[in-house]
Amino acid sequence: MYAVISDIHGNLEALEAVLADVPEAVDAVYCLGDVVGYGANPNECCDLVRSLNRPVISGNHDLAVTDLSTDLAWFNPVAAAAVEWTRERLSEENASFLLTRPRMHQERNALFVHGSVRDPDEYIINSASAEANLALLRAEYPAVAVCFFGHTHVKTVVPSPNGSGIGEGILDLSSDGPYLVNPGSVGQPRDGDTFASYALAENGPEGVRVAYRFVEYDIEKAQAKIRAAGLPGMLADRLAQGR
Repeated sequence: MYAVISDIHGNLEALEAVLADVPEAVDAVYCLGDVVGYGANPNECCDLVRSLNRPVISGNHDLAVTDLSTDLAWFNPVAAAAVEWTRERLSEENASFLLTRPRMHQERNALFVHGSVRDPDEYIINSASAEANLALLRAEYPAVAVCFFGHTHVKTVVPSPNGSGIGEGILDLSSDGPYLVNPGSVGQPRDGDTFASYALAENGPEGVRVAYRFVEYDIEKAQAKIRAAGLPGMLADRLAQGR
Protein backbone atom coordinates (compact mmCIF):
# COMPACT_ATOMS: atom_id res chain seq x y z
CA MET A 1 0.00 0.00 0.00
CA TYR A 2 1.22 3.52 -0.76
CA ALA A 3 -0.01 7.08 -0.27
CA VAL A 4 -0.15 9.95 -2.75
CA ILE A 5 -0.09 13.59 -1.64
CA SER A 6 -0.10 16.78 -3.67
CA ASP A 7 -0.22 20.57 -3.51
CA ILE A 8 1.02 21.14 0.02
CA HIS A 9 1.79 24.80 -0.65
CA GLY A 10 3.69 25.56 2.52
CA ASN A 11 0.83 24.54 4.84
CA LEU A 12 2.70 22.80 7.63
CA GLU A 13 -0.35 22.17 9.81
CA ALA A 14 -2.11 20.32 6.99
CA LEU A 15 0.99 18.32 6.01
CA GLU A 16 1.70 17.22 9.57
CA ALA A 17 -1.93 16.13 10.02
CA VAL A 18 -1.89 14.13 6.79
CA LEU A 19 1.37 12.37 7.57
CA ALA A 20 0.08 11.53 11.06
CA ASP A 21 -3.01 10.00 9.43
CA VAL A 22 -1.09 7.74 7.03
CA PRO A 23 -1.64 4.12 8.14
CA GLU A 24 1.31 2.07 9.35
CA ALA A 25 0.72 -0.39 6.50
CA VAL A 26 1.78 2.26 3.97
CA ASP A 27 5.29 1.58 2.68
CA ALA A 28 5.79 4.73 0.58
CA VAL A 29 4.46 8.27 0.20
CA TYR A 30 4.67 9.90 -3.24
CA CYS A 31 4.39 13.67 -3.66
CA LEU A 32 3.02 15.20 -6.86
CA GLY A 33 4.59 18.59 -6.32
CA ASP A 34 3.91 22.17 -5.27
CA VAL A 35 5.43 21.66 -1.88
CA VAL A 36 5.74 25.45 -1.55
CA GLY A 37 3.82 28.56 -2.52
CA TYR A 38 0.95 30.33 -0.68
CA GLY A 39 1.66 29.03 2.84
CA ALA A 40 3.93 30.36 5.57
CA ASN A 41 6.16 27.32 6.17
CA PRO A 42 7.98 26.47 2.93
CA ASN A 43 11.19 25.24 4.55
CA GLU A 44 9.48 23.10 7.15
CA CYS A 45 7.29 21.48 4.48
CA CYS A 46 10.32 20.81 2.29
CA ASP A 47 12.16 19.27 5.20
CA LEU A 48 9.25 16.93 5.95
CA VAL A 49 8.80 15.88 2.33
CA ARG A 50 12.52 15.27 1.93
CA SER A 51 12.52 13.10 5.06
CA LEU A 52 10.09 10.70 3.36
CA ASN A 53 12.92 9.72 1.02
CA ARG A 54 10.52 8.96 -1.83
CA PRO A 55 10.08 10.46 -5.31
CA VAL A 56 8.85 14.05 -5.45
CA ILE A 57 7.58 15.69 -8.65
CA SER A 58 8.36 19.35 -9.30
CA GLY A 59 5.25 21.49 -9.47
CA ASN A 60 4.90 24.82 -11.21
CA HIS A 61 5.16 26.75 -7.93
CA ASP A 62 8.23 24.77 -6.90
CA LEU A 63 9.95 25.78 -10.13
CA ALA A 64 8.70 29.38 -10.06
CA VAL A 65 10.23 29.82 -6.62
CA THR A 66 13.55 28.18 -7.48
CA ASP A 67 14.08 29.13 -11.14
CA LEU A 68 14.58 32.88 -11.05
CA SER A 69 14.14 33.12 -14.83
CA THR A 70 10.46 32.17 -14.46
CA ASP A 71 8.16 34.84 -15.87
CA LEU A 72 5.79 35.64 -13.00
CA ALA A 73 3.40 37.32 -15.44
CA TRP A 74 1.91 33.83 -15.87
CA PHE A 75 0.78 33.97 -12.23
CA ASN A 76 -2.03 36.04 -10.81
CA PRO A 77 -0.88 38.89 -8.53
CA VAL A 78 -1.57 36.98 -5.30
CA ALA A 79 0.30 33.87 -6.48
CA ALA A 80 3.20 36.01 -7.76
CA ALA A 81 3.45 37.79 -4.41
CA ALA A 82 3.59 34.39 -2.66
CA VAL A 83 6.32 33.22 -5.04
CA GLU A 84 8.44 36.29 -4.33
CA TRP A 85 7.90 35.95 -0.57
CA THR A 86 8.92 32.29 -0.68
CA ARG A 87 12.00 33.02 -2.81
CA GLU A 88 13.33 35.29 -0.10
CA ARG A 89 12.93 32.67 2.63
CA LEU A 90 13.56 29.25 1.09
CA SER A 91 16.91 27.79 2.10
CA GLU A 92 19.51 27.13 -0.57
CA GLU A 93 19.39 23.43 0.19
CA ASN A 94 15.61 23.22 -0.21
CA ALA A 95 15.67 25.37 -3.33
CA SER A 96 18.20 23.02 -4.92
CA PHE A 97 16.07 20.04 -3.96
CA LEU A 98 12.89 21.41 -5.54
CA LEU A 99 14.67 22.64 -8.67
CA THR A 100 16.14 19.23 -9.42
CA ARG A 101 13.06 17.06 -9.00
CA PRO A 102 11.71 15.21 -12.06
CA ARG A 103 8.47 16.31 -13.68
CA MET A 104 7.23 12.74 -14.02
CA HIS A 105 7.86 9.43 -12.29
CA GLN A 106 6.76 5.90 -13.18
CA GLU A 107 6.79 3.08 -10.66
CA ARG A 108 4.79 -0.06 -9.98
CA ASN A 109 1.89 0.18 -12.44
CA ALA A 110 1.38 3.89 -11.77
CA LEU A 111 2.50 7.16 -13.31
CA PHE A 112 2.97 10.24 -11.12
CA VAL A 113 2.76 13.73 -12.66
CA HIS A 114 1.95 17.23 -11.47
CA GLY A 115 -0.31 18.61 -14.17
CA SER A 116 -0.92 15.96 -16.80
CA VAL A 117 0.68 13.24 -18.87
CA ARG A 118 1.22 15.45 -21.90
CA ASP A 119 2.15 18.70 -20.12
CA PRO A 120 3.37 19.12 -16.52
CA ASP A 121 1.67 22.51 -16.34
CA GLU A 122 -1.66 21.53 -17.90
CA TYR A 123 -4.83 21.68 -15.82
CA ILE A 124 -7.08 18.67 -16.38
CA ILE A 125 -10.36 20.49 -15.83
CA ASN A 126 -12.72 19.14 -18.48
CA SER A 127 -13.60 15.97 -20.36
CA ALA A 128 -11.62 16.98 -23.45
CA SER A 129 -8.33 17.34 -21.59
CA ALA A 130 -9.02 14.16 -19.61
CA GLU A 131 -9.77 12.09 -22.69
CA ALA A 132 -6.68 13.38 -24.49
CA ASN A 133 -4.49 12.35 -21.57
CA LEU A 134 -6.16 8.96 -21.25
CA ALA A 135 -5.52 8.36 -24.95
CA LEU A 136 -1.86 9.25 -24.46
CA LEU A 137 -1.65 6.87 -21.51
CA ARG A 138 -3.04 4.00 -23.58
CA ALA A 139 -0.68 4.71 -26.46
CA GLU A 140 2.60 5.42 -24.66
CA TYR A 141 2.20 3.88 -21.20
CA PRO A 142 0.32 0.61 -21.73
CA ALA A 143 1.53 -0.84 -18.44
CA VAL A 144 0.11 2.07 -16.41
CA ALA A 145 -3.20 1.36 -14.71
CA VAL A 146 -3.47 4.67 -12.84
CA CYS A 147 -1.97 8.11 -13.43
CA PHE A 148 -1.96 10.28 -10.32
CA PHE A 149 -2.02 14.01 -11.03
CA GLY A 150 -2.41 17.21 -9.02
CA HIS A 151 -2.32 20.92 -9.90
CA THR A 152 -6.09 21.56 -9.84
CA HIS A 153 -6.50 20.99 -6.07
CA VAL A 154 -9.73 19.11 -6.83
CA LYS A 155 -10.35 15.43 -6.07
CA THR A 156 -11.05 13.64 -9.37
CA VAL A 157 -11.35 10.14 -10.81
CA VAL A 158 -11.66 9.75 -14.60
CA PRO A 159 -13.40 7.78 -16.01
CA SER A 160 -16.04 7.61 -13.31
CA PRO A 161 -15.73 4.31 -11.41
CA ASN A 162 -19.54 3.92 -11.68
CA GLY A 163 -20.33 1.68 -8.77
CA SER A 164 -16.96 0.04 -8.48
CA GLY A 165 -16.73 0.69 -4.74
CA ILE A 166 -15.89 -2.32 -2.63
CA GLY A 167 -16.72 -0.97 0.80
CA GLU A 168 -15.13 1.49 3.21
CA GLY A 169 -14.84 4.10 0.47
CA ILE A 170 -12.43 2.01 -1.59
CA LEU A 171 -12.60 2.30 -5.38
CA ASP A 172 -11.81 -0.74 -7.50
CA LEU A 173 -9.98 0.51 -10.59
CA SER A 174 -9.14 -2.90 -11.99
CA SER A 175 -11.25 -2.60 -15.15
CA ASP A 176 -12.13 0.03 -17.77
CA GLY A 177 -8.80 1.75 -17.20
CA PRO A 178 -6.44 3.42 -17.32
CA TYR A 179 -7.61 5.98 -14.79
CA LEU A 180 -6.65 9.53 -13.93
CA VAL A 181 -6.77 10.12 -10.17
CA ASN A 182 -6.29 13.45 -8.42
CA PRO A 183 -5.82 12.99 -4.65
CA GLY A 184 -6.90 16.57 -3.95
CA SER A 185 -4.82 19.13 -2.12
CA VAL A 186 -3.09 18.81 1.23
CA GLY A 187 -2.58 22.50 1.81
CA GLN A 188 -5.12 24.46 -0.21
CA PRO A 189 -8.29 22.56 -1.22
CA ARG A 190 -10.40 24.16 -3.94
CA ASP A 191 -13.36 21.81 -4.17
CA GLY A 192 -15.40 23.21 -1.30
CA ASP A 193 -13.93 20.89 1.32
CA THR A 194 -11.83 22.50 4.04
CA PHE A 195 -10.03 19.35 5.17
CA ALA A 196 -6.72 18.17 3.73
CA SER A 197 -7.04 15.20 1.41
CA TYR A 198 -4.81 12.52 -0.01
CA ALA A 199 -5.13 9.07 -1.55
CA LEU A 200 -4.19 5.56 -0.55
CA ALA A 201 -3.54 2.99 -3.27
CA GLU A 202 -2.95 -0.73 -3.23
CA ASN A 203 -2.17 -3.17 -6.00
CA GLY A 204 -4.63 -6.06 -5.79
CA PRO A 205 -4.62 -9.33 -7.75
CA GLU A 206 -6.64 -7.76 -10.57
CA GLY A 207 -5.74 -4.10 -10.45
CA VAL A 208 -5.45 -1.00 -8.30
CA ARG A 209 -7.64 -0.05 -5.39
CA VAL A 210 -7.77 3.60 -4.34
CA ALA A 211 -9.29 5.25 -1.27
CA TYR A 212 -9.50 8.93 -0.37
CA ARG A 213 -8.60 10.10 3.10
CA PHE A 214 -9.96 13.35 4.54
CA VAL A 215 -8.04 14.93 7.40
CA GLU A 216 -8.97 17.82 9.67
CA TYR A 217 -6.19 20.18 10.71
CA ASP A 218 -5.72 23.44 12.59
CA ILE A 219 -6.90 25.87 9.93
CA GLU A 220 -6.89 28.87 12.27
CA LYS A 221 -3.23 28.31 13.12
CA ALA A 222 -2.29 28.08 9.44
CA GLN A 223 -4.28 31.25 8.74
CA ALA A 224 -2.63 33.15 11.58
CA LYS A 225 0.82 32.26 10.27
CA ILE A 226 -0.05 33.47 6.76
CA ARG A 227 -1.32 36.80 8.08
CA ALA A 228 1.62 37.26 10.45
CA ALA A 229 4.04 36.59 7.59
CA GLY A 230 2.59 39.46 5.58
CA LEU A 231 1.34 37.24 2.78
CA PRO A 232 -1.88 38.27 0.97
CA GLY A 233 -4.83 37.89 3.33
CA MET A 234 -6.96 36.00 0.84
CA LEU A 235 -4.53 33.08 1.08
CA ALA A 236 -5.56 32.73 4.70
CA ASP A 237 -9.26 33.40 4.08
CA ARG A 238 -9.64 30.72 1.42
CA LEU A 239 -8.49 27.92 3.73
CA ALA A 240 -11.74 28.25 5.66
CA GLN A 241 -13.75 28.14 2.42
CA GLY A 242 -12.04 25.31 0.54
CA ARG A 243 -11.91 27.52 -2.55
